[in-house]
Amino acid sequence: MNSFASLLAASLLVACGGLRSTQPTDSYDFGPPPARLADGSRWSGIALEIRMPYWFDALTIEYRLLYDNPLKLRSYAASRWAAAPGQLLAQRLRQQLGLSGARDRNAETCLLRIELQELSQLFATPQQSSALLQGQATLLDTRRRTIAGKALAIEQPAASADARGGVSAMAAASAELGKELLAWLNDVEKRGRLNDCRATAGQHQ
Repeated sequence: MNSFASLLAASLLVACGGLRSTQPTDSYDFGPPPARLADGSRWSGIALEIRMPYWFDALTIEYRLLYDNPLKLRSYAASRWAAAPGQLLAQRLRQQLGLSGARDRNAETCLLRIELQELSQLFATPQQSSALLQGQATLLDTRRRTIAGKALAIEQPAASADARGGVSAMAAASAELGKELLAWLNDVEKRGRLNDCRATAGQHQ
């Protein structure tokens, strides 16, 4: 009995110690809604779709050490995204540009497809890092034929060498992405390539 009681007490101590050592997890998104970049429903005839590799579209916040095996993708142990990054980015861009959701598209809706290959915090040194959004934007017409394409590569410096700094830099990169997409859509519209997209060029000439 004494041996059993001793074993039970030791087990409880280990369990309690494990609970005390568990770190709380910080949850991040891209912050409050940003300022609207487009007026009214100008781009509501374009639906937005975000695609990215599954290892980037998880709740873990990823980073790379460029000075120590940049091929290794690492993640913060005590910090998480509040939702999948693809969802957070789509929400931010819809707020900025007034785009429709991918689920809302129909036969009269064009599609803006963004395929990201990189969404991570890159450390050039232990103290210096930046957030990188890199991929390709493709605009498809109502028949899903390519109207135009644009390479994406947006890098924003992080104010601190931690998850908080990386997330803030990623939010800044998403805001910059919205501005670049707006300028691109305006250019495509001026060239008369959006005539088939309802609530866009046909209503704003």
